[in-house]
Amino acid sequence: MDQPARSYFSVVARHWKLLALITLIPTILAVITVFFILKPVYEGKITVIFPLKQSASFMRRSLSELDIPISGMSGLLSSSPTLYNHIVIIESRNLAIRVYNYLKNEHNIDMLDYYDDLKRDPEVRGDPERLMQKVYKRMQKRVDVGDLDRGMATVSFAHTNAEVAAITANAYISETLVFLNEVNRETQNDLVTFLMARQVEVENNLQVAESEIQRVKEDTGILSVEEQARQIITSYSEIETLVAQAEIDYRGSLSSANSMERAGMDMEDYYAILLSGETPDGDLPVPAIDALADTSIARLRSELANLELERQQTMLWATPDNPQLLLINSRIEAVTRELYREFFQYYDAAQASLIVESTAYRAQLSVAEDVLAELDIRLDAFPPEERRLIELERDRDVQESVYLVITQELEQARIQEQRDQEPFTVLDEALIPTKPVRPRKAVITAATFALSLWLGLMVIFWVDGIARRRSEEKAG
Repeated sequence: MDQPARSYFSVVARHWKLLALITLIPTILAVITVFFILKPVYEGKITVIFPLKQSASFMRRSLSELDIPISGMSGLLSSSPTLYNHIVIIESRNLAIRVYNYLKNEHNIDMLDYYDDLKRDPEVRGDPERLMQKVYKRMQKRVDVGDLDRGMATVSFAHTNAEVAAITANAYISETLVFLNEVNRETQNDLVTFLMARQVEVENNLQVAESEIQRVKEDTGILSVEEQARQIITSYSEIETLVAQAEIDYRGSLSSANSMERAGMDMEDYYAILLSGETPDGDLPVPAIDALADTSIARLRSELANLELERQQTMLWATPDNPQLLLINSRIEAVTRELYREFFQYYDAAQASLIVESTAYRAQLSVAEDVLAELDIRLDAFPPEERRLIELERDRDVQESVYLVITQELEQARIQEQRDQEPFTVLDEALIPTKPVRPRKAVITAATFALSLWLGLMVIFWVDGIARRRSEEKAG
């Protein structure tokens, strides 16, 4: 006769000692580990606010008052992503070095003193340079940038010392600002040099144009051009002014990229790691030129160029607050953010910004070339002698307009060169944390107890099942 099935409670009552042993031993070990062995890790957090829309150029002119049909061709991108320009900087080895030196010089904190495991590493024993490379890499892993809320970011640093965690988090922001201002001064200096050279070039062109105009007037006897021709000249001048502004904006971005590169902001510091004799983690970086062949990047660049052209065409008739124009601007911003994400696989922040802006720059030049070609066709209606005078006066007016833009940009660049930039504002400085973020003692203890209890129940039911089968075999 079969034995009656035992209830769960009777099984537990029969094997409670084994269940207690399996459950309590891991739980006690977990408690000893998290409360007495593992060092508590604290996280210093500093919160900063970024502009929701940050101008991509050094000086933007509002073109809404221009009454020519192509007045919509304002500038390059009207905005750039809030934080993506700086994540690579903050998490770079370059900033880790700067923060390390800042802590040592200003707060008498040597991060090497807190990483005893690195000092004992046989791979770097007797090699101070490789030891410091590992320290910087450890600091890179401990810093984290969160951009969950648009326009606001949290920079945190994890450390076993609560005070060091807070001081280091604050140091990362202060050193980022110092670094960005150094790059800004170098960028503006490059831009000033470029603008001064262009200013001299335009002055020479103006002199040549004035001389030629005087000669043609004397030879032909034509003292002035018709009003219709004057309108064409004005349109030429305004278009070329926009192109000159775009060229200066693009040159500013190029100078910024070059300054960042000279400052050591290399993509993931790959080559520096190779030179230190280590093997870099993750996938091998791809040469920058290969990014242009990337399918996702090619699609996004094409989409951005089309959207930029669509925006220029819409601005021919729409006001700035037109819903359709606002929708296009929103789509451009979304594509731009996605393009930044894709480019981060290949470029640092400045180079990514340069590529994105150059895409819009080329789109704008394409529109300008089409409009200028239409104006050239309209010049064919004038007699040859009068057309020659129109072309010369057109060139003079263009050079005068470009000279005005260059002079304004040069003055602005000189001002910016001497002024500290604040691309973001500190909302809350990091305070000394009172509670560690890990290990999470209660969670680990509870999880270990639950897992051990589940395992113990499995074991006792397995043992009870074996016992029942043996008992049934004997009874049979």
